[in-house]
This record gives sequence, structure tokens and C-alpha cells, in this order.
Amino acid sequence: MKITSIRQFRTFPLIALLVSLAYGSEDRPVAVDPTGKFAYSANEFSNSVSAFAIDAGTGTLTAAVPDVPAGTNPFSITLDPSGKFVYVANFGSNNVSAFRINLADGTLAAVGAPVASGATPTSVAVEPTGKFVYATNHNSNNVSVFAIDPGTGALTAVGSPVATVTGPVSVTVDFLGRFAFVASDIPTTSLCLLSTVILES
Repeated sequence: MKITSIRQFRTFPLIALLVSLAYGSEDRPVAVDPTGKFAYSANEFSNSVSAFAIDAGTGTLTAAVPDVPAGTNPFSITLDPSGKFVYVANFGSNNVSAFRINLADGTLAAVGAPVASGATPTSVAVEPTGKFVYATNHNSNNVSVFAIDPGTGALTAVGSPVATVTGPVSVTVDFLGRFAFVASDIPTTSLCLLSTVILES
């Protein structure tokens, strides 16, 4: 199914308001920054990321133009807990892109070149302390771990990817940063539980 618009919902006691904003090409995920001021979408077929300002009263989105280039087929997007950085898993180019957020207007600037991951990364998550990024690699059946530079947002690979169940497609980290949970899209496999590695400086 091809998605060609981002849909906004605002809830009221008895009313739901739906607004469509046509943008990007095959918009996959949408992520909102911790302040609620900005939203970001990964555009799989245009190989880019779109940034939007959120109206605090209505939730209306206003696009920041132009989009910023990502890797090939950006498939998943997340923000760090501080709201300073955006990370995108690029399914087609086997890497993860990092972006710095302009806190004044929400626009993005690339942080160096995308960093290599495993084969076909499908999901990316940041653990609660904002020190590490995890990316599921669907075709290599593992999870890549990256350390975040707190000043620039740049990523550095930590060790070798960790093996998971076959076909990992999604990853999330618990609120205490103790565990990463990885889901598979292969019917014969189940949820896989991984312990996270927290590196102390």
C-alpha cells in the first residue's frame, strides 16, 4: 500500500478532526520531538526526510522546505531524548543517517555521512539516556549498536552486531534502558529479548 499523505488527528470529547497533508513519497514512519514543536517523516522512495512545525493550538503541520537527503530507502526514524538529533535507518543502503535539529525552526542538518549497519536496517531506536542507538538488520538477522557523541550526535559502531531471531523488523528499548525488545516478521519466530550493553565513561 502506497502512503502519499501524513494524517493529523486532534481529539475532542465527541469529535475527531482529520487533516491530510500531502508530502513526500511513500512516507513511512513519523516521529515527534520531545517538546512537541516539530515532527519528522522518512520518505522511502524519495530518499529524504521531511521536517514539520506543529501548531501548538491546532496540531496543524507546516512543512520546512526543502527536504534533507537521507540514504537509500529510509525506513525508520527516531529522535534522541534531548530532542537535538534525528536518526534514520536506510533500508536500501545498509546504513543509519544522523541529523542535528535546529532548535529554533526544526530544520535538519546532516551529521557527516551515514554510518554502516548490517543488511537492510528496518528499525532504529535510542535508549533513554541518549547514549546509544540500536538498529535492527533484517537480512543479516542482528542488531547494530552505536554510541552517540553528545556534542555532535555522530554515531560510532560499538562492537559487532548482536545476533537475533530471523528477520528482525522492529526494536524498542524499555524506559529504564535495561533491555531491547526485537520483533520479527517471520511467522515461525517470536519476540526476542536482548540485554542492552550500557557503557560507562
